Amino acid sequence: MDWLTWHDQYDVPGSYLAQRLHVVQERIRLALDASPPGPLRLISLCSGQGRDVLEVLAEHPRRDDVRARLVELDPHNTAIASEAIASHGLDQVEVLTADAALTDHYQDLTPADIVLVCGVFGNITDEDIERTIDTCPPSCAPPTAWSSGPATARLPTGCR
Repeated sequence: MDWLTWHDQYDVPGSYLAQRLHVVQERIRLALDASPPGPLRLISLCSGQGRDVLEVLAEHPRRDDVRARLVELDPHNTAIASEAIASHGLDQVEVLTADAALTDHYQDLTPADIVLVCGVFGNITDEDIERTIDTCPPSCAPPTAWSSGPATARLPTGCR
Protein backbone atom coordinates (compact mmCIF):
# COMPACT_ATOMS: atom_id res chain seq x y z
CA MET A 1 0.00 0.00 0.00
CA ASP A 2 1.26 3.46 -0.90
CA TRP A 3 0.24 5.38 2.23
CA LEU A 4 1.45 8.68 0.83
CA THR A 5 -0.98 8.69 -2.11
CA TRP A 6 -3.69 7.12 0.08
CA HIS A 7 -3.88 10.51 1.83
CA ASP A 8 -4.72 12.28 -1.46
CA GLN A 9 -8.39 11.40 -0.95
CA TYR A 10 -8.51 13.84 1.98
CA ASP A 11 -8.29 16.61 -0.63
CA VAL A 12 -11.19 15.32 -2.73
CA PRO A 13 -14.36 17.12 -1.60
CA GLY A 14 -17.10 14.68 -0.65
CA SER A 15 -14.81 11.64 -0.56
CA TYR A 16 -15.15 9.21 2.32
CA LEU A 17 -11.78 10.29 3.72
CA ALA A 18 -12.60 14.00 3.46
CA GLN A 19 -15.86 13.37 5.32
CA ARG A 20 -14.12 11.23 7.93
CA LEU A 21 -11.45 13.90 8.44
CA HIS A 22 -14.14 16.50 9.09
CA VAL A 23 -15.87 14.26 11.66
CA VAL A 24 -12.63 13.35 13.46
CA GLN A 25 -11.49 16.96 13.58
CA GLU A 26 -14.84 18.01 15.04
CA ARG A 27 -14.59 15.29 17.70
CA ILE A 28 -11.09 16.50 18.60
CA ARG A 29 -12.35 20.10 18.88
CA LEU A 30 -15.20 18.97 21.12
CA ALA A 31 -12.84 16.92 23.31
CA LEU A 32 -10.48 19.88 23.69
CA ASP A 33 -13.37 22.23 24.46
CA ALA A 34 -14.75 19.87 27.10
CA SER A 35 -11.42 19.20 28.82
CA PRO A 36 -10.71 20.85 32.14
CA PRO A 37 -8.16 23.68 32.21
CA GLY A 38 -4.51 22.70 32.34
CA PRO A 39 -2.14 20.44 30.45
CA LEU A 40 -3.52 17.78 28.10
CA ARG A 41 -1.83 14.73 26.58
CA LEU A 42 -2.74 13.45 23.12
CA ILE A 43 -1.52 10.34 21.32
CA SER A 44 -2.26 9.50 17.70
CA LEU A 45 -1.46 5.97 16.53
CA CYS A 46 -0.88 5.36 12.82
CA SER A 47 -1.21 9.12 12.47
CA GLY A 48 -0.36 9.41 8.79
CA GLN A 49 0.24 13.06 7.95
CA GLY A 50 -1.40 14.18 11.19
CA ARG A 51 -4.06 16.29 9.48
CA ASP A 52 -6.75 15.38 11.98
CA VAL A 53 -4.72 16.66 14.93
CA LEU A 54 -2.47 19.33 13.44
CA GLU A 55 -5.14 21.28 11.56
CA VAL A 56 -7.24 21.46 14.74
CA LEU A 57 -4.40 22.38 17.10
CA ALA A 58 -3.15 25.06 14.71
CA GLU A 59 -6.29 27.12 15.36
CA HIS A 60 -7.56 25.91 18.73
CA PRO A 61 -7.31 28.16 21.82
CA ARG A 62 -6.04 25.14 23.86
CA ARG A 63 -3.15 24.47 21.45
CA ASP A 64 -0.46 25.38 23.98
CA ASP A 65 -2.03 23.12 26.63
CA VAL A 66 -1.65 20.03 24.45
CA ARG A 67 1.47 17.88 24.45
CA ALA A 68 1.04 15.46 21.57
CA ARG A 69 2.87 12.59 19.95
CA LEU A 70 1.97 11.29 16.52
CA VAL A 71 3.32 7.82 15.74
CA GLU A 72 3.44 6.74 12.08
CA LEU A 73 5.52 4.12 10.30
CA ASP A 74 5.69 5.75 6.86
CA PRO A 75 8.62 8.23 6.70
CA HIS A 76 7.09 10.21 3.81
CA ASN A 77 3.99 10.91 5.88
CA THR A 78 5.97 11.77 9.01
CA ALA A 79 8.03 14.23 6.95
CA ILE A 80 4.80 15.96 5.87
CA ALA A 81 3.58 15.97 9.48
CA SER A 82 6.90 17.43 10.67
CA GLU A 83 6.62 20.24 8.12
CA ALA A 84 3.08 21.00 9.28
CA ILE A 85 4.18 21.02 12.92
CA ALA A 86 6.93 23.52 12.12
CA SER A 87 4.74 25.72 9.90
CA HIS A 88 2.02 25.93 12.59
CA GLY A 89 4.55 26.55 15.38
CA LEU A 90 3.32 23.54 17.35
CA ASP A 91 6.45 23.14 19.45
CA GLN A 92 4.73 20.82 21.94
CA VAL A 93 3.82 18.30 19.21
CA GLU A 94 6.21 15.65 18.02
CA VAL A 95 6.01 13.05 15.29
CA LEU A 96 7.81 9.75 15.55
CA THR A 97 8.55 7.47 12.62
CA ALA A 98 7.93 4.14 14.31
CA ASP A 99 5.59 1.19 14.68
CA ALA A 100 2.54 2.43 16.62
CA ALA A 101 1.88 -1.12 17.83
CA LEU A 102 4.85 -0.77 20.18
CA THR A 103 3.51 0.98 23.27
CA ASP A 104 6.98 2.06 24.40
CA HIS A 105 6.73 4.90 21.86
CA TYR A 106 4.06 6.72 23.83
CA GLN A 107 4.13 5.23 27.31
CA ASP A 108 5.49 8.46 28.83
CA LEU A 109 2.29 10.25 27.69
CA THR A 110 -0.13 7.80 29.29
CA PRO A 111 -2.73 8.00 30.47
CA ALA A 112 -3.52 10.37 27.63
CA ASP A 113 -6.54 12.64 27.60
CA ILE A 114 -7.12 12.00 23.90
CA VAL A 115 -6.06 8.82 22.10
CA LEU A 116 -6.68 8.58 18.37
CA VAL A 117 -6.73 5.25 16.58
CA CYS A 118 -8.32 6.52 13.37
CA GLY A 119 -8.50 4.57 10.15
CA VAL A 120 -6.65 1.65 11.67
CA PHE A 121 -9.33 -0.98 12.16
CA GLY A 122 -10.21 -1.13 8.47
CA ASN A 123 -6.61 -2.07 7.69
CA ILE A 124 -5.82 -4.77 10.25
CA THR A 125 -7.09 -8.26 11.07
CA ASP A 126 -9.89 -8.95 13.55
CA GLU A 127 -7.29 -10.46 15.87
CA ASP A 128 -5.23 -7.25 15.74
CA ILE A 129 -8.37 -5.16 16.35
CA GLU A 130 -9.02 -7.08 19.57
CA ARG A 131 -5.36 -6.81 20.62
CA THR A 132 -5.45 -3.04 19.98
CA ILE A 133 -8.64 -2.61 21.99
CA ASP A 134 -7.18 -4.63 24.86
CA THR A 135 -4.09 -2.40 24.88
CA CYS A 136 -5.85 0.97 24.65
CA PRO A 137 -7.67 1.32 28.02
CA PRO A 138 -4.52 1.68 30.16
CA SER A 139 -3.38 4.40 27.73
CA CYS A 140 -6.57 6.44 28.11
CA ALA A 141 -7.67 8.81 30.82
CA PRO A 142 -11.46 8.61 31.24
CA PRO A 143 -13.84 9.18 29.56
CA THR A 144 -13.05 6.82 26.72
CA ALA A 145 -14.42 5.39 23.47
CA TRP A 146 -15.90 6.60 20.29
CA SER A 147 -15.78 4.71 17.05
CA SER A 148 -17.42 5.07 13.71
CA GLY A 149 -17.02 3.92 10.14
CA PRO A 150 -17.25 0.73 8.14
CA ALA A 151 -14.90 -1.22 10.43
CA THR A 152 -17.12 -0.53 13.46
CA ALA A 153 -19.14 -3.66 12.67
CA ARG A 154 -15.94 -5.68 13.21
CA LEU A 155 -15.44 -4.34 16.76
CA PRO A 156 -16.17 -6.63 19.69
CA THR A 157 -19.51 -5.96 21.41
CA GLY A 158 -19.19 -3.13 23.91
CA CYS A 159 -16.68 -1.15 21.85
CA ARG A 160 -19.08 0.43 19.37
